[in-house]
Amino acid sequence: MSPTAGAVRPGCRPPVAGRSGRNVVWAPMAQIPPITPPVAEIERRLQWRVVPTLGFIAMLLSLLALAVVSLLLAHRHPHGLPDDADARTVAATLAGRVSAATGELRWRAAVLGGEPARESPDAAMLSLAVVARPSLEAVRRRHREDPRALSALAALDMERHAYERAADTYRRACELAPHYGEGRLGAGVALALLGGLTPEPWQSRAYRMQAIAQFAMVDSIDAEYPLALYDRAVTLREVGRGAEAAFWAAKYLARDDSSRWARALKGS
Repeated sequence: MSPTAGAVRPGCRPPVAGRSGRNVVWAPMAQIPPITPPVAEIERRLQWRVVPTLGFIAMLLSLLALAVVSLLLAHRHPHGLPDDADARTVAATLAGRVSAATGELRWRAAVLGGEPARESPDAAMLSLAVVARPSLEAVRRRHREDPRALSALAALDMERHAYERAADTYRRACELAPHYGEGRLGAGVALALLGGLTPEPWQSRAYRMQAIAQFAMVDSIDAEYPLALYDRAVTLREVGRGAEAAFWAAKYLARDDSSRWARALKGS
């Protein structure tokens, strides 16, 4: 018996009319791919695999750890010497007995007892520095995470006019402690002196501009801040930025208006 018009056999698609319009063709449902419900497909795509998920979480934790370390470093203001007997012995030997030719610039180093005389060191002073270096290198090996150990070595380079090496060592110290006043001041003075020895005008100016940036990074709570103000004003004047030099000179004179340093700024 032919199927009733309009009826659909179980498990089959609706009939499709043939050419005559009378005969019908029944298509088995097994030939038609199942239709996945949209919600189920979305849920399948949103399912995370375990390994990528754990990797993503580990990355987030690493970023959090870096942020915490950065905050801790940002608040470190090292000063003085490493807590080491050799460092103290060297400082006691060198303090007040060596000088450094820094021209118009002011500079200080804990291992030299503060701000040394601005004169070229003689043979005896250079000999003291040579004898002191092995002890300070040993201090550096024992205190690799202490920027003050690097700064002490850089001070010896300053004393023997090795300004490029001194600038590099000071900057390495500042990588360990970005707010290290002695490191920033030392790097700035070394770069400015290096600029003074460079014959090419563009390179000389580039060194001095880098020096100005280092002076600007000395925080006001550091003992080196007045020296950085002074050196910033002097170096800005040397690169022809008179208005800025006057501004920072005024900042310095607000703190000190009677010393020989103040008179030098007023005279410029």
